[in-house]
Amino acid sequence: MSKILIISMALREKGNPPMPFISPVSRNLRPPSAKISIEFNPSLCSTCLSCMLACSLLHEGECNPSMARLHIFHDPLAGSDNRIELCKQCLAPSCLYACPIPGAFYVDDATGARIIDEEKCAGCGRCAKACPLNERGTIIHLHPRKSVSIKCDLCRGREGGPLCVEVCPWEALKIKK
Repeated sequence: MSKILIISMALREKGNPPMPFISPVSRNLRPPSAKISIEFNPSLCSTCLSCMLACSLLHEGECNPSMARLHIFHDPLAGSDNRIELCKQCLAPSCLYACPIPGAFYVDDATGARIIDEEKCAGCGRCAKACPLNERGTIIHLHPRKSVSIKCDLCRGREGGPLCVEVCPWEALKIKK
């Protein structure tokens, strides 16, 4: 594990904000960029959670927000904008490099999405701890029943792309190419 990653994780454990991520991986060893990502406009989001319900329905066959691969947060008392937490499909994915099991975390050839193979994942959580954006533990998190890590896979294999974008009635989610 890199010194930068260890320091960032130690600071986060002590309640400090996450450090900006500087990849210890040279550019020629990085995986290809994701071909798309999901963009969020908080001012358009009504917090209806349609995106989360559609995500869990597609991936798990049931509407259960705890099984969604993205999470919407809204704190009306804080007066802040809505927030979304989902995988940004990073150029230098520390989560991918932190996985100790060969083939359990890989890059999809078609989309460039960073994918967790649930058949190979041991649920150790190293990927979740390594992600510098996973402050709340919702970008990469443990599946509540299967004991494997889950994250956004850009609806890998779905012809229409990410379902959350398609079902958002307010168009708060968009595909960014």
